[in-house]
Amino acid sequence: MGQGLSSKGASLASTSDVMMVQESLKVLGLYSGQIDGYAGSETYRAVRQYKKQRHMAPSNALTQDFIDHLRDAT
Repeated sequence: MGQGLSSKGASLASTSDVMMVQESLKVLGLYSGQIDGYAGSETYRAVRQYKKQRHMAPSNALTQDFIDHLRDAT
């Protein structure tokens, strides 16, 4: 599944990227939901918590920079 744009023009993470984020955050104990590739409220909560713990800009955005950071960090 490729990247597209949300209704607000923001880029959307691919399903495989969201699954990687969910798996990484689950390993870190921040995400307890299913690894389903759907970025729902639980995924966004875990992303915000991860960013807060690491003194990153507080958002739940799944930007390519964040995805690359998480991939490199785990």
